[in-house]
Amino acid sequence: MKSVLISSVLLYSILSVFGQEGGNYLMGNMGNSNNYYSTYTAPSSSRVYLSDSTFLIQSNVMMNVIADTYVATFGVSEISTSLPNANAKIDARIEKFVAALTKSGVSMKDIYVDMTTQTLLADYKINGNYAEQYISGYEQKKNVIVKFKNIDDLDKMIMAASEQGIYDLSKVDYIVTDINTIYTQLFQTALEVINSKKALYVQATNIKLKPSSEIFTESFLCYYPSQLYKSYTINVTTLYYDYSLNQKRKDLPQNTTFFYDKLNYSGFDKVINPVVTEPAVEYVMFLQIKFEIEKH
Repeated sequence: MKSVLISSVLLYSILSVFGQEGGNYLMGNMGNSNNYYSTYTAPSSSRVYLSDSTFLIQSNVMMNVIADTYVATFGVSEISTSLPNANAKIDARIEKFVAALTKSGVSMKDIYVDMTTQTLLADYKINGNYAEQYISGYEQKKNVIVKFKNIDDLDKMIMAASEQGIYDLSKVDYIVTDINTIYTQLFQTALEVINSKKALYVQATNIKLKPSSEIFTESFLCYYPSQLYKSYTINVTTLYYDYSLNQKRKDLPQNTTFFYDKLNYSGFDKVINPVVTEPAVEYVMFLQIKFEIEKH
């Protein structure tokens, strides 16, 4: 019997539900906790007074922003006994996929084809108890990168891709173009929070502050949906099974569910656009301002 060993194997990923918005690469990152930030800890100070002459007030605000542009990356692969044949086949599939995209309204200037890898495939010739490795074929990989505006169009792209045997939606990038406006709005909101706290603190302590102040700490962070997806496995409880019996058994599959888990709002002084039904880009502003106390 011939035993076939392949040194480089293409794993065709089947698109799952979560993949429509996050991309299949999320599945590979589930074990890396550094990629997920569902809990956010602000670099806070436990003291309001820095000294007997200075006063520190801080604010921590957040904004959910729906992306205005998206970039989807579709992975395409083709295996053949010759590299020219593999390249010809993959180009033919990509050409039909691109034609379907342009027919649905995507501009050609928003589509880019990126050649990623060319891989040798190995097999073994078996002669008795002797196996000799040889080059059996070639694998060509390319990415089709598509920019689009409406996230609802992604379903149509996935269907068009599947018609050409393209089942790997590698990732989806969420792009927010006007970051400066978001920064300005968050800074102004953080400043309003600080001024509100300052009025309360001054009223509570009867101190007087000098009119001038200085920014002590500022932090402006951004968290993308791909960083915020989480997963869990649905457990099925077995009511009774006699493990002492010498029997084969077949368990139900342990299905893994993926979901978008926004930042926990605990600890924020204010959240702009707090209720979102679709994955959003989350911006965080942490601001501390130092005031000087007037001496009588």
